[in-house]
Amino acid sequence: MTMREPSKVRSLSCREVLSYTAYACCAAMIIGIILAVFPSASGAVAGSSQQRLDLDEWNRVDKRDLPEDTREWLEEVDVILTKEEEETFLRLETELQRAEFMKRFWVVRDPTPGTPQNEYYDEYQRRLEYVQRTLGRETPREGRETDRGRMYLLLGEPGTIKRLHNTRDAVPVEIWSYRANPKLGIPPFFNLAFFQRSGAGEFQLYSPLMDGAYKILNPDGQRQAENYARSGRSVNEGLIGAIYDILLGTDPELAMVALSYLPNDVGALVGMSNAGLRSELLIMDIESIPNRIMPNAQWAYRILTGRVDADVRFESLPIHAQAFALIDPTGDAFLHYGLMTDGRRLNLNNYEGKWYVTFEVSGSVVDAKNRIITGVMGAADPSSKVLQADLEEEEARVLRSGPIVYLDRVPLVEGVFDFDLVVENNVTREYGRSEIRVSVPPPWPSDLQSSPTLLLWNVYTDDEYKVYNEHYPFQVGPYAMIPALDNSFYTDDGIYIFRQIYLPENYEEKIVLTYQLENDAGIVIQRTEYTDITKADDRGILDHGTRINITDVAPGEYRLFVDVENDTRDREAFDITLRDPSSEISQPFIHTAPGPPPTDPDFALDRAHQLRTLGKIDEALPLLEEALTRVNDKELVELQIDLLMDAGRFDEVRDVLGPLLVEDPSNVTMLKVIALANANLGNHWDSIRYYERVRIVEEEESTDILNPLASAYYADDRIDKAREILQLSLKVNPEQPQIQQLLEEVLRKRQSDT
Repeated sequence: MTMREPSKVRSLSCREVLSYTAYACCAAMIIGIILAVFPSASGAVAGSSQQRLDLDEWNRVDKRDLPEDTREWLEEVDVILTKEEEETFLRLETELQRAEFMKRFWVVRDPTPGTPQNEYYDEYQRRLEYVQRTLGRETPREGRETDRGRMYLLLGEPGTIKRLHNTRDAVPVEIWSYRANPKLGIPPFFNLAFFQRSGAGEFQLYSPLMDGAYKILNPDGQRQAENYARSGRSVNEGLIGAIYDILLGTDPELAMVALSYLPNDVGALVGMSNAGLRSELLIMDIESIPNRIMPNAQWAYRILTGRVDADVRFESLPIHAQAFALIDPTGDAFLHYGLMTDGRRLNLNNYEGKWYVTFEVSGSVVDAKNRIITGVMGAADPSSKVLQADLEEEEARVLRSGPIVYLDRVPLVEGVFDFDLVVENNVTREYGRSEIRVSVPPPWPSDLQSSPTLLLWNVYTDDEYKVYNEHYPFQVGPYAMIPALDNSFYTDDGIYIFRQIYLPENYEEKIVLTYQLENDAGIVIQRTEYTDITKADDRGILDHGTRINITDVAPGEYRLFVDVENDTRDREAFDITLRDPSSEISQPFIHTAPGPPPTDPDFALDRAHQLRTLGKIDEALPLLEEALTRVNDKELVELQIDLLMDAGRFDEVRDVLGPLLVEDPSNVTMLKVIALANANLGNHWDSIRYYERVRIVEEEESTDILNPLASAYYADDRIDKAREILQLSLKVNPEQPQIQQLLEEVLRKRQSDT
């Protein structure tokens, strides 16, 4: 009988931070989305009724006195930086405060807090890149400083752009048409026009009120309009009517935009002056969009006053966590881990009508010497994972009402380690933590050993299993398992049990496994099983699974005892809960995804990093060499070279780098390494040759090159050259007392030789 399958999230990447894919939205509406998410302009700041600081109590810094990179940042965000934010920024006293301001500036505008992606920042950078590249071509000013650049940064890409650059009666004009979010405080449909006043130069924002349609006409068009008005040849009366008729003949949309930015503005057609006024008000509303997004600088006041919110974390998130080191049929070990927590305690939000959940998982595997062997992102990356899943409404409802389970795996080498696992709500900073001892035994151990017992909700068999297919966490060969992280089971599902048994070499005895389920009244189920040792693989690993039928067992609290006789592990005891199948207990929401197969070269890279940390260089190198026979990967080669250098196998370093330098003769990193390898081999002439090539490639002199180069010249008995290089090194950085001493020694040797 199979267990009811928990709801599952869509597949997410297993090796990298799981980035949230933003739902498609019109570029022109991104600011409106923020207003939709934060109706009061931003959930990260206080409302506009909050008390404002008297900024005059702090000294104001002149922009010209700021560091160049800070001035550049201010210029880049000038369009969306409110006046109050700018004034607060100019009162900050230290670069540390300014750096915090620049970081928080984007954080408080993030429409999806807690996710790895800040859609507002990404969209603004995309707009800025386009504006800088495209919209400053007709002017010496940068694109963001132009009228078109400013409007593009505020509104995004127009729905359409009509370019009228070669008409007979009008100056060059561009008409941008927008469909905007009404939450922006602007009409949902409107146009903007940009024109070249003199027929050339920068496109400027046209104002139907302040400029008037007459200025859109070129000199020929203006004369024609005046003649039409005097002669009465225009269909519409007066000069405005004549201008309108000429523009109508040029382009009907241009004629309308010349009078009003609002489509179907009837008042403009009958000459009502307030049509132009409505257009002017529209421009003012567009310019004030940043103030509606961020109505005050309350968030920045905290930086100015030194009351920035501390990064306080609370260990108050309840979790169940388990971790098991299991060996795949390929012979490679993986640390499989799972954690379970209350879905209602995580960051669950709605964005553009879609639900998403985010949380952060971090963890480190350390050895007895407290060395970090690997983490949840792998041995070369100690960072945590920010995890996110997009949900349907029903999935969000399930998550809100019950637990969420997260499963994953990382490769692990032989040894005994401690795994410190943390899950965190990365918005509220609430977290839960668990420490678990894990071990990977050697092949054919001296005594019978077994893994800890895995209690499972279910086991799925992949009939199409292949070693090169993707694998799930808690998958061993064709068997994918779902661990019962809280040790609770429905009586109609049964209890699935799995463990690995590690046989000593030439082991021939019968293996006996016992299971006993009991409660306060006594033993309820007692069972003994024998396993066939001939089913062990060529490394002495035997996978054993079973299912205990609990259909006739009453719901309640029990103790389950599991034992492998004669192994090194004591009998294990578990407190378990059996539930009635009809009970209204929320099913867990499973957050998992398939990852690379055990044979993936990245796993070899990861294990080699781990072995390097453990000082097992001779074990790490064969892993890389085997992986390099299957894939030519830069990271594999770089680590191979580092390991060869660690092992002092400098001749092999030279052999590996030689062909690579033929393909990439200006690779500074490889030149430095091969120079050092030759120096260690006593090949000083070759060392000098490679260091000098680095000096040719790099634009500036560096003491990192000059000092070992001087040493190579000195070892090659070229004293004058060593003196010259040492003097140059001290010129680059006079604060090198050891180099100064070496120079004095070289000078003394030079004098003694002469």
